[in-house]
Amino acid sequence: MHLEVNQVSKEFVTSRGPLLALQDISLHVETGEFVCVVGSSGSGKSTLLRLVAGLDLPTMGEIVVDGAQVIGPGRDRGMVFQKYTLYPWMSVADNVGFGLKLQGVPAAERRKQVQYFLNVVGLTRFAKAYPRELSGGMQQRVAIARALANQPKILLMDEPFGALDVQTKENMQTFLLKLWEETQTTILMITHDVEEAIFLAQRIYVLSAHPGTIVEEIEISLPAGVAEDLHAVKHDPQFLQYRQKITQDLRQ
Repeated sequence: MHLEVNQVSKEFVTSRGPLLALQDISLHVETGEFVCVVGSSGSGKSTLLRLVAGLDLPTMGEIVVDGAQVIGPGRDRGMVFQKYTLYPWMSVADNVGFGLKLQGVPAAERRKQVQYFLNVVGLTRFAKAYPRELSGGMQQRVAIARALANQPKILLMDEPFGALDVQTKENMQTFLLKLWEETQTTILMITHDVEEAIFLAQRIYVLSAHPGTIVEEIEISLPAGVAEDLHAVKHDPQFLQYRQKITQDLRQ
């Protein structure tokens, strides 16, 4: 899998005139990578993810997945939003299998895949439950399972833990890191949380604001033994250096 964003700009028409949200954005994501884009409010990071998802089109530049230009949504890109976007009238299992049903996957195969991905996210015993019966973190796990069930080439995540309380958010960060390590799913995630990005990503793109531009690309390499322990890693000197560097970039 190769995702490439080539010199992408996005301009919106407003009542006050043109608004340039993104300017000359170039980045790439390779097979099995976990890449984060970090930016403050107004940096256009959600706009960037919508462009990659095909939910909107760039004003200039192009976005390519495995040689094919992105001109709309596609099965090769799974999307997980900040809000859980689950269907409240459907059970957990039906939510996970919804995309498979739309694709015409036979019922027996659909049940098999749903069971597999519920097991992946640790929610097998909640298959018959409804979203209202689950916590926020569990609902987001269902959303992740639903996206993975469609077997996308890349999983796009739009601040997926932004609506969660601190403790649940930390648990979900640890869960997502382990999930990525086990499945080797390619992930592109946007966040405003610098510590979250350092903990999860292999590479980070820092996005400035007004308009959004790439300030820096940073490769993350944390010492073995602390890289998977959220509380230990936050006190590691290398982690603190990354945090200071990215925070300075965002302020500039």
